[in-house]
Amino acid sequence: MGQRGFTLVEVLVALVVFAVMGFTITTRVGDVSSQMFGMERRTMAHWVADNHLNRMRLAQLAADEVLATGLDRERVFMGDREWRLEVDVADTTHPWLRRVEITVFEATESGEVGPLDHVVAFLGRY
Repeated sequence: MGQRGFTLVEVLVALVVFAVMGFTITTRVGDVSSQMFGMERRTMAHWVADNHLNRMRLAQLAADEVLATGLDRERVFMGDREWRLEVDVADTTHPWLRRVEITVFEATESGEVGPLDHVVAFLGRY
């Protein structure tokens, strides 16, 4: 009757296969988590831009004059993060209509990340 079991070569081949699989899975999990962080960061940046645009719309409803043109920079705190906005208001061919561009950056300890989002809208006098 022959002996039953695995040879040393078979065990080593199985260990190599499991090591390669483990390394591949670990790498993919790291990629997925960094993609999720980037997606969450871009989503928050878009919400920051939309919120600022809606604040501008509400302020415009209460104002009696047309929105002033020019470039403005502002810091906003949302979602436990600090964001920097660049708001560029430009003229259009109609005297009561302005083109608004909002670019969003995340303010970090080491500087800024981005631009993470860019929103273009038109705001009228009424």
